[in-house]
Amino acid sequence: MDPKKNSAYTDWILFFLSGILFIFPPLFFLEFKQDEWVKGFIPIRMVNAELKFCIFILLASIMIGIVWIRVHLAGKFNQASKPVYLFASIFIASILISTLTAHNFERAFVSSFIWYFLPILLLFSLLQIKWSTVRFTRFTILIVLGGLFSCLVVMDQHYQWTDWSHRLTRRGYGGLIYNQNFAAEYHAPLLPLALALFYYIKSKLTKGLLLSTLLLIFLPALSLSLARGAWVGLIGGCFLTSAVFLVTFFLKKKVLEKHKSILWIASSFILLALTLPLYLVTSDYWKKGAFTNDVIATQEVPSKEANELKSITVEGSARRIVLWKDALQATLSKDFLFGLGTDHYELHFHESAQRSDKTTGSTLVRFVHNDFIQILYENGILGLIGFLGLWITVLLKALNKALEHANNNNPQGLALILGLSASCLTFLIESFFEFPTRSPCAMIVGWTSFGLLLFIANEKSSESSPTKVKSIGPKLNLFIGASAIVIIPFGCILANNLFWTNIYHFQGRIAGDYGEKEKSLQFHRKAIEYAPWEHHSRKFECYYLLTHKKQFPEALEAINQTLEVHPGCLVAHQNKIAISINEFKDHTMARKAYQEMKKAAPFHPFTMQESKKINFINP
Repeated sequence: MDPKKNSAYTDWILFFLSGILFIFPPLFFLEFKQDEWVKGFIPIRMVNAELKFCIFILLASIMIGIVWIRVHLAGKFNQASKPVYLFASIFIASILISTLTAHNFERAFVSSFIWYFLPILLLFSLLQIKWSTVRFTRFTILIVLGGLFSCLVVMDQHYQWTDWSHRLTRRGYGGLIYNQNFAAEYHAPLLPLALALFYYIKSKLTKGLLLSTLLLIFLPALSLSLARGAWVGLIGGCFLTSAVFLVTFFLKKKVLEKHKSILWIASSFILLALTLPLYLVTSDYWKKGAFTNDVIATQEVPSKEANELKSITVEGSARRIVLWKDALQATLSKDFLFGLGTDHYELHFHESAQRSDKTTGSTLVRFVHNDFIQILYENGILGLIGFLGLWITVLLKALNKALEHANNNNPQGLALILGLSASCLTFLIESFFEFPTRSPCAMIVGWTSFGLLLFIANEKSSESSPTKVKSIGPKLNLFIGASAIVIIPFGCILANNLFWTNIYHFQGRIAGDYGEKEKSLQFHRKAIEYAPWEHHSRKFECYYLLTHKKQFPEALEAINQTLEVHPGCLVAHQNKIAISINEFKDHTMARKAYQEMKKAAPFHPFTMQESKKINFINP
């Protein structure tokens, strides 16, 4: 076969997979009917982040495998700058070390693979693709198109143009993306990308569609979300990108009068940052029912959305600050260098929750609502240095590239690089208030924009190709080829396991709600088989063994297994103390169980309650 045709087929496969990856996950939901797929399933409609992660793992693994198999066959790869490899290596090394030393190795490894390894591999895979202007444009449009479909669902659920979306599981204005915060974190980085495409694409029709979409779909949908982190991310990302570029340009004593188009493009991102608050303040005049007499009579100034934006500096951030303080204090320990392990904040949360246990009650907290602090907590100071160094290095290279485009009076290239930079900064600023690096759809947009920015910043001035192509030695080439082949089946198997553990877990919960305790227990046990490192279904298994089966030895074993995978599970600690006192009459076991609980949650009110039970036990 002709190598050029073979390469073209591969590119089409990658483009097809990209289309599914960018368009399908934001709209993905499942609807089960009676006895569908597996006999005994209960009718249920499902939309959650875990299901979207399964699609991301599956498609991203296949795409990465294809790209690096092609690199292996070519015997060469497109090289980035040394600082990029340095910080990426530091980040990956810290993740590996924290995973090896983590309490729950399987959980740490799976989370690291999903949250970090796949996105980083996707980042460098984008650098290996032979981009042309047409391919780059189509690929970027795909990203925006996925967000457009999601925003249309959000708008439909607000204005009720149709009735189909109202039959689906949702929360607030979140659409099929699961909830409103996740939706907004995904949508916000797309707005500067859409603005960049408006300048980059030459077709007037496409320009009109992009501008209309930005003004009539993206901005209203983002405004209705009430997601303050996403709002601040967009405003800060667009404003900082434009301001830093303009200040740098002025300091270099460039004459902007000769480059009016350059000045206008840079200023338009500031305009976009200011447009969102305008939408928030005026939302009462364009929301559903805005033109009815009842709504006009009761309109308030400022609007609900504007008040929500102001609240970020008052009560809205109080709980987050408490979480941040406890997490930062906990990092000053022996684990400061490498952290406790990816996704282990939840496991050890109560150990240092001196302040936040007063605000969370019995709730387990999986995320700090600040990804930088969570990386420091879970992957240590080296992990945070690697993560920040990687992003800052590429953003600085992008700034230099933007100045180069401005000097060459290339408004299209400048718009694209400013748009991608603003998208990346929006993603990073969101990460200061929320956890988009751990949210599947937001993560796809953030890391993909970062990968495209890396490619553009690495381009030669004269042609659209990376600056360096490096030949691969035999040993490294063998490792790349073997890893590329392995990642595809591994990703498929992992996606399958996570998919079914999620399905069986929610089937078990629904069965429990219907009072079908035996069926619920069997569903939860199936969920444990597919993902033994998770604790959610283990808690339900313990509950049914204690209350329904009355099998106390088996229940005690299940409790111990739950605490093995999740030492911070307070319900498991309480059940162990109760079963020791009431069923086994073993006071020594009860005291030991209490000491374990006190170690895992020294500040929690539940621990204080259990101490009263222990005090009644005779010495």
